[in-house]
Amino acid sequence: MDNVWVSSGSTTVEAMVNPIAAACAGDGLDSAFVPDTVYFLDNPGLGDALSDTKVLTRTLLEQYGVESPTIKTGNVDHETDFQGIATHFQEAITEAHDAAANVAVDVTPGRKFMSVIAFNAGMTYDADHIFYFYLESSDYFSRIYPEIPRTAARLYDFTEIL
Repeated sequence: MDNVWVSSGSTTVEAMVNPIAAACAGDGLDSAFVPDTVYFLDNPGLGDALSDTKVLTRTLLEQYGVESPTIKTGNVDHETDFQGIATHFQEAITEAHDAAANVAVDVTPGRKFMSVIAFNAGMTYDADHIFYFYLESSDYFSRIYPEIPRTAARLYDFTEIL
């Protein structure tokens, strides 16, 4: 069965890649979650961060055995296109369920309202996982996952908490 990862975007590569790396490593989870397909959401404020993120994500997933990762990008014209953000998550989750895939929604990257919309979509449309990558200290905000001590970060699955 395929695994699908649905996320928003961020101005920082780490906010988008670190949660995926933690899921692939099984950090804090009962078992690893290695996505075959990843959805990101682009908006004009992200600059080159999303482009760099897609390259790193592809490399990461290939290292975990995914031969040809699929990376899809949704777009909104402005970061406050709330309906567009909601549609991004709803359509990606629905498409994943239609393909009988496991689906994870990542609420880590993006503005708070993006995380709220992502969380609501994950709950409303029955995502299998709703992940949040937590850092113990802001000292690690600009660090990529392998550089962060395991005791300083944790991937939470809100579907297990709620």
